[in-house]
Amino acid sequence: MTGTSGAVGAAGETRAAGEAGAAGEFGALLARRTAWGRSDAISRILAAANAPGVLSMAGGIPAPDSFPVARLTEAAERVMSRSATAALQYAPTEGVAAMRRAVAARAGETGAAVGPERVMVTGGSQQGLDLVAQALIEEGDEVALDDPSYLGAVQVFRRAGARLLPVPTDRDGMRVDVLAERLAAGARPKAVYVVPHFHNPTGGVLSEERRRLLAGLAERYGFLVVEDDPYGDLAFGGGRLPSTDVHSGRVVRLMSLSKTLCPGLRVAGLVAPAGLIGELVAAKQSSDLQTNTFGQYLLAELLADPDFLPSHLARLRTLYGGRARATAALLRELLPWLAFEEPRGGLFFWCTVDDPRVTSDVLYERALAEGVAIVPGTPFCIEQDGSRVLRLSFATLDEEQRREGAARLATAFEKARTDAC
Repeated sequence: MTGTSGAVGAAGETRAAGEAGAAGEFGALLARRTAWGRSDAISRILAAANAPGVLSMAGGIPAPDSFPVARLTEAAERVMSRSATAALQYAPTEGVAAMRRAVAARAGETGAAVGPERVMVTGGSQQGLDLVAQALIEEGDEVALDDPSYLGAVQVFRRAGARLLPVPTDRDGMRVDVLAERLAAGARPKAVYVVPHFHNPTGGVLSEERRRLLAGLAERYGFLVVEDDPYGDLAFGGGRLPSTDVHSGRVVRLMSLSKTLCPGLRVAGLVAPAGLIGELVAAKQSSDLQTNTFGQYLLAELLADPDFLPSHLARLRTLYGGRARATAALLRELLPWLAFEEPRGGLFFWCTVDDPRVTSDVLYERALAEGVAIVPGTPFCIEQDGSRVLRLSFATLDEEQRREGAARLATAFEKARTDAC
């Protein structure tokens, strides 16, 4: 495995050298904002996940056996037989009408009722997040978010020039009481970003009480709540809480389909207040004109079956819930130096290394040398100390691979601890 990880490292060094050379040659031409959100954390996670011979417990990548391949194939055949010309043509920037109706219907099932006129179809929810930043954030504006937070959001808001206002988080999600104190003391964010269900990376779930308080603060202080919810349908037990938009009209919902259907189509929904949706559509039009037409027709066809989604989501909850429980038992058996709370949903464990001699960054390097990829906590953290925390995904590996991955991580830890002595 040393040879494999060495190749990964060499590729990373070559890429970094190329990027440094390009910056040196064209640095005078680059806009200032290109440096504000620069981070290779996501690319490193994805590269590690796809490196030959490396067992990845890193990326938030859905299990390949979760994809509804047969149903997608059937839907594709129907689309091509009935609507091929339209499905292969340009479409409106805001999205194909059938897909907008499907997103609106799903939004009404999980939050406040909404019509399709308040829906835009985006190229994944990450694009929706970027469009919100484009439309709202000017250099120096404040954006509040959990600390630690989804690193893709940190990157987007920093690149937009925002001043980040980190708010601590716990099992019940963002500490909205702390946010209230900071607002009372004079903080004035334009937006508050939350991942309400099975937060990435901590796994917290924003409580009903905190959702009400957050909505009330949005109404009082005039900020926008940006609710990014890719994991809400992956609860291992019980139902999901309704969106914050049942308590306030100042909410933008980012509704990913990547974790529940498949990420490769890059089709997601965005729901926004009536007074804002037009500006977001204009921002998208100048960005990419429209989202993948065929993907929209395909998913709209699939979601038109009222029996499909409930049964599919039930299967996912069983699949991921079983893997989460098995992984928890495995970690307790082989990695007793990792402290964690067993996930209630989603795709991750958020763990603390209980040996002060080993940091998560060192463990990451040692683990990769052993052929297993993890994510150290530092990229997620804004003010919090990320040196002792890490994120592990249980989603993609089978039982044998998870045991082998945990064994390699145990070896990496022992080597890191020996080096520190």
